[in-house]
Amino acid sequence: MIIDFDGYIFVGAVLVWGLLVLFLKLKLKKSLTYIFFFSIFYIYLCKVLDYTQFPIILNEETKRETGQNVWRDANLIPFHPQHFAVKTSLLNVLLTIPFGFGLPFIAKVNWKRISTLGVLLGVSLEMFQLVIALFVGFTFRYVDINDVIFNFCGVIFGYGTLKAFMIVFRFLVHKMGIRLNPFLRYIYEIE
Repeated sequence: MIIDFDGYIFVGAVLVWGLLVLFLKLKLKKSLTYIFFFSIFYIYLCKVLDYTQFPIILNEETKRETGQNVWRDANLIPFHPQHFAVKTSLLNVLLTIPFGFGLPFIAKVNWKRISTLGVLLGVSLEMFQLVIALFVGFTFRYVDINDVIFNFCGVIFGYGTLKAFMIVFRFLVHKMGIRLNPFLRYIYEIE
């Protein structure tokens, strides 16, 4: 049996999104622009979960053929030569750049808060992998401290990229005298 991020999981994610949008609009009175950016960020988070946690395979034959031991194959030593892979590290950075870039569109953050959230994101993804692996009894994924480190780096790089983008964006708005519609004003006011 395979649990993938389609079918019931996907339908559940869409239902949660719908409830969150209703809550944001009706209860918190958020703007349509905010809901637009929230929805993009929500889709991104769903894709991160899809990429990092699924498929979950509940098949004893597959477990015997290809599964790894949860504890033996875990890496808790940063940059250990046996477990370090440049490609995987770069993919972990790329995976989390949108988190650092996109979160300020829906929440107020600063360097300290984004750093804390970057660590929490990496730790959470690895902990979910560990819990799933312990539940199933084997894993196709490695629980790896390097992933946490490079997820953090991606978040920080994404946030730094946003800060640089905002400097250029505001400069161009002033230099070219761009008139701000509600969408552009929302972006302009991001801190």
